[in-house]
Amino acid sequence: MKLNQLEVGGCGLIKEVGGEGALRQHFLDMGVIPGARVCVEKLAPMGDPMELRIHGYQLTLRIDDAAKIEISRSDNGDESISKPSRKEILHPGLGEGGKYHEKENAVPLPDDEILSFALVGQQNTGKTTLFNQLTGANQHVGNFPGVTVDRKDGPIRGKPNTVVTDLPGIYSMSPYSPEEIVSRRFVLEEKPKAIINIVDATNIERNLYLTMQLLEMNVPMVVALNMMDEVIGNGGSININEIEARLGVPVVPISASKNKGIEELITHAIHVAHYQEKPILQDYCDSEGKEGAIHRCIHSVSHLIEDHAKDNGLPVRFSACKLIEGDALIRKQLKLDTNEEEAVEHLVVQMETEYGLDRAAAIADMRFGFIKKVCDETVTRPRESKERIISKKIDRILTGKYTAIPSFILIIAAIFVLTFNVIGAWLQHLLELGIDFISKATDAWLTSVGANRVIHSLIIDGLFAGVG
Repeated sequence: MKLNQLEVGGCGLIKEVGGEGALRQHFLDMGVIPGARVCVEKLAPMGDPMELRIHGYQLTLRIDDAAKIEISRSDNGDESISKPSRKEILHPGLGEGGKYHEKENAVPLPDDEILSFALVGQQNTGKTTLFNQLTGANQHVGNFPGVTVDRKDGPIRGKPNTVVTDLPGIYSMSPYSPEEIVSRRFVLEEKPKAIINIVDATNIERNLYLTMQLLEMNVPMVVALNMMDEVIGNGGSININEIEARLGVPVVPISASKNKGIEELITHAIHVAHYQEKPILQDYCDSEGKEGAIHRCIHSVSHLIEDHAKDNGLPVRFSACKLIEGDALIRKQLKLDTNEEEAVEHLVVQMETEYGLDRAAAIADMRFGFIKKVCDETVTRPRESKERIISKKIDRILTGKYTAIPSFILIIAAIFVLTFNVIGAWLQHLLELGIDFISKATDAWLTSVGANRVIHSLIIDGLFAGVG
């Protein structure tokens, strides 16, 4: 059956993901991959779109898009992250996590060199709040060159020779939206000295997909686990030291809204940037079993394109994975000759045959498989927060099938009445008094100075009587 045929409360296992091009890649990057369990949470009042739960997070899809996804019905089950099976480890307090991954013979950058940071994260992870905590009010706002996408830059407070660029919130490094293209191009072409990757700790499995792609770019990086206060407050925990070891980069628990852990995050970020400490690990697929096919394919393609990637200033592992996915932008940048392109295609076809999924789905499945292993070993999912429970209760009325439209009409009517009668009328009266007072004072002043009649009429009869 198709996903759009699944009723509210029903669950299924994804069998095949349809669509094509960038849209299909976007589905895969968001975790809509074969084998994943998906449940329908609710439908919009008019029946479109539908809200799903997959990989422990909510995803909203249009009905037309859901019709491109084939599923098999499954019993209701919890597809969320399980509790660690090993002995429970006490969670480090805020600001207590993280170790430096110091490398021998690390050559630091000159002390006067500007340390540039790219602040990268998904939407609604608290990125803007963290950027404000890092830079304070000393920010510059503009657009990226040639694109009407917001860009904010600013130095870290109290740290000279630093600059943080707040990149647009994105789901992945695939070229689906202008924001994703801008963020990827900034990291690849502007070459910041380090990346600060902000992750929503309450939705960690979904957020780590972007983290894995950033790690493949082989740029010094620190992961900021935001909203840790909510995780702890709702009975959850994350073993910071363990997840740090699995990712191969410093991981710091923070609460951006409460300014906790920020100083430690700054210390780690400046350290990895100054010493150019790149991620320790980038190979996340097993060399044996089913994933061995992807492992061999990625490494073979990496060796094949290594000289092209270095000549064009591209990270090898990232380029190989994107080339296997079928990324047209990377293919164009690498400038492979015909024989090399044919060799890549042969390797991909062999991988697809062994793995049982197409090229893009196989890479996405490999990444989510690794993420699930990491989360199963390090994360105890918090219970549902009180705010979330209250929100769901309100949603039953405001987005209910039969109550949503009447609720909408009542709310709009209330706004109308308040605007033109109660609050609005009172404010209107105050404004009239103020404009009338200024108008009379200006009229008297213009008369006293003998202003030209045309100018006098323009100001009093035009500006005050008209615009005012």
